[in-house]
Amino acid sequence: MEINKKQAGTILIAAIFIISGISFAISWSPPAQQTGKSPNVIEQPIANEQRSVFLNSDVTILTLFYLEDDGDSLKLKKTVERLNDEIGEKLLVEEINIRTYQSFSAEYNVKTVPTTLIRGKENIQEPLRMEGLQEYAELKGKICTTYEEKPGSCG
Repeated sequence: MEINKKQAGTILIAAIFIISGISFAISWSPPAQQTGKSPNVIEQPIANEQRSVFLNSDVTILTLFYLEDDGDSLKLKKTVERLNDEIGEKLLVEEINIRTYQSFSAEYNVKTVPTTLIRGKENIQEPLRMEGLQEYAELKGKICTTYEEKPGSCG
């Protein structure tokens, strides 16, 4: 099979894209405003290219849409941060204030706060969606099922 110039160019661009994504995942650190938070809790949307790099490296991404003045949002935010401390490197948390990131929230049709999306390798395109306040055990169970290799290995 012979590769023409156009195909070679496409392959080169794809390779550059993959390498840059891997490089980002390796060198990623949270924004400077994140002091005092776990390094895997960020307060802004992750770009789609970077999201796929994380998911392909067996990281579960939990996106929490919240309002800073909503009681249930604040309770769930604390629960998510507690889970993040417990589960660690297998979980990346996006805490999205829907007032700050209105277009991102609209993209996911967020109409209720808090709203939680959980994505793992198995459900990249269709994340698990939960609306309202979630109990610790239920949320942990849903997170763990996205990457758990053997029962009981989560957190």
